[in-house]
Amino acid sequence: MHRRWIFVGVGALAVIGVGIAVWVLLVSPQTFTVCPSECAFAQIQRAIDAARSRSTISVQAGTYQENIQITKPIQIIGSEGALLEGQINITKTEDVSITALTVHGSVGIALSRRVTLKGNTISGSADVGVAVIRSQEISLVGNTITANAGDGIFIEASQVQLSQNTIGGNKGYGIRADSASRLFGEGNRNGSRVPDDFPTIQGAIDAWQLGMGINGLGDVNENVPPGLLVGEGVIFVAPGVYQEFVTIRDKSIRIRGASRDEVIIDGTGLGDVDGITVRGQSTVFLENLTVRNFRDDGIDAEGKIELTLRNVVLEGNGSTGAEIAHSDIKVWLTRVEIKNNRNYGLWALSSQNIIECRDTRVFENGTDFGALNAASVAEIAQKCQ
Repeated sequence: MHRRWIFVGVGALAVIGVGIAVWVLLVSPQTFTVCPSECAFAQIQRAIDAARSRSTISVQAGTYQENIQITKPIQIIGSEGALLEGQINITKTEDVSITALTVHGSVGIALSRRVTLKGNTISGSADVGVAVIRSQEISLVGNTITANAGDGIFIEASQVQLSQNTIGGNKGYGIRADSASRLFGEGNRNGSRVPDDFPTIQGAIDAWQLGMGINGLGDVNENVPPGLLVGEGVIFVAPGVYQEFVTIRDKSIRIRGASRDEVIIDGTGLGDVDGITVRGQSTVFLENLTVRNFRDDGIDAEGKIELTLRNVVLEGNGSTGAEIAHSDIKVWLTRVEIKNNRNYGLWALSSQNIIECRDTRVFENGTDFGALNAASVAEIAQKCQ
């Protein structure tokens, strides 16, 4: 009898174990992939509907024309080239995150808790870019929120952290909040758009000055803490060929193109000029653009300058791709191509000018590297190889 009891007990435990395993299988988070073809899901919403709570939706490159409703804990991660044309509405839920997705439309968060938007681009909404209504522990980090027809971010009766976002070129306020909201964070920047706010890149540079706060450049209303949105002159440049030469003098400013293959600053027919001239005491960040076909230098820097080039192409210029002609200049290069320039690719007074040179190619120029002496030439070349 005693042995039979043991046998039955072991069998019962086995049944319980199987039951637990099945239960775990039914409630465990999943990972679903969405792509335009050859995936289980071709629409983001269908993957969300099928997923259990706390699952991950990986959105591959492609254009998805749909509106999304999120009412469960879920994580959405976009790949490069993943574009949603539509709205995202997050309602009456918690523990939602959306990362690295490009949204041509709006994001609404209502009656929710612990929602994170990180590294997304949100633009082209017919109204506000991001609306947060009666929600708590909301985090917006590292997003670009621009070119929306209303406010960039509208907040009502909510607690929101805003850090390292770029918010500018919206037709309403950059950030608007009511007195019942609590906002905190740092490092949010404003900006403007070319050609929507200004027809030329130079026009946007000339119009910007420290502390500028008109709506088109990213303003805040009276219920937003001072300093939450600060002006660092981010200029967003839409795809196109811009036949102009650019001068930046005594300004801290960023010029960010849509992509280096689509944003071209072209010097054809403009005479004996440099493409981008930087003078005085300036901090300049150039990203995602090409400077080509100028009769003189692609970039000419002289003064007390910090110059960062990221994902930039300098090609086909009549003299030098980038000329660094002052000892007080510091240069950072990342994913830069300097090619087919007539005289030099990269010329600097010494290797001390080049602070960093990563994933950068200097090739097929008259002479790839130049400096005041042969030793400096060798040091610069070594940094960029």
